[in-house]
Amino acid sequence: MSVDTHLKGKNLDPYHRVHRDDVTLLLNPKLVTYASNVHVDAGRKLVRKKLQVGVEHQHGPGCRH
Repeated sequence: MSVDTHLKGKNLDPYHRVHRDDVTLLLNPKLVTYASNVHVDAGRKLVRKKLQVGVEHQHGPGCRH
């Protein structure tokens, strides 16, 4: 999984948007298709910001592994 904070000039239409408080996450449609559950923890720890993402996956006909 990767995080990209540089969005200028990028096509964001295909991304699934998740709004939580004052944070908006843009999730890749493939992640939404293959993940059965996504846990997101966004916050601040002292001076640094933190973002933790946990993804649960259940095997099914759509996954290829």
